[in-house]
Amino acid sequence: MSTDPRQERTLGQLVASASQDISTLVRSEIALAKAEVSVQVKKAGIGGGLLAAAGVIVFYAVYFIFITIAEGIEALGLPRWLSLLIVTVFMLVVAGVLALLGIRKMKTVKPTPEKTIAEAQTTVAALKSATEHPGTVVPAPRPEWDRKDIPASATAPTAQPDPSRDA
Repeated sequence: MSTDPRQERTLGQLVASASQDISTLVRSEIALAKAEVSVQVKKAGIGGGLLAAAGVIVFYAVYFIFITIAEGIEALGLPRWLSLLIVTVFMLVVAGVLALLGIRKMKTVKPTPEKTIAEAQTTVAALKSATEHPGTVVPAPRPEWDRKDIPASATAPTAQPDPSRDA
């Protein structure tokens, strides 16, 4: 077997190479989708947590409202129930602030992985171009994070134009 890179490969080699490239492509797309969606899930989790905290505080505030009403009806002498009313109002204000923060955080959540969709569209366009014009598209090198056989410090060689091919 010659070391000439222009030598034609066998059908088995082409199928194996295509299978490996598709596998790498799918793994890369899945990794990108996971990274993009995890950021949005984290935002949704924070917003949901703030809304849950607001709900808990409102639940306890209802308890204080009932105590305040009972003390007010019973005593009608301002000191005790007024203090309970002040606590109730304070808790409702805190719940309102937490609810506003939670709603604001939930509005920033974008559930669609936009980068992944754009990357997939680019990949489809490249595949269409490669099938329409076979042999004219140079494959891009694998990203360093996806190379298991090459150390991370090694860089991919850049393609140099061959002056003898211009003629």
